[in-house]
Amino acid sequence: MVHEAMVLEYSGRHLAMIEMAAMTKMLLYISLISCIFFPWGMAMDTGDNHALVVGLVSYVAKLAVGGIALAIFETSIAKMRVFRVPEFLGSAMLFGLLGVVFLYVTQGL
Repeated sequence: MVHEAMVLEYSGRHLAMIEMAAMTKMLLYISLISCIFFPWGMAMDTGDNHALVVGLVSYVAKLAVGGIALAIFETSIAKMRVFRVPEFLGSAMLFGLLGVVFLYVTQGL
């Protein structure tokens, strides 16, 4: 929660705008992650009302699952020691490299 210290000097409308921007950014990130990695329930036919309702319900369900996962993740690492940060960075780099390898393998290069 280091980023919370930056908004201590704001109040009123300015604080509301900063909080709204943070919430919009989080909504965008969770939406992108859920729609890219879990594309199930997306409405392909926009003329069909049933498909739109199913798409909206699945989108809200994916946002709820993403919010719950984010809350669990943030509460589990709230007291993470600074010395464990390189381990997490190393695993993130490993996953990034693994993604690049999978991209090249699936494209047949």
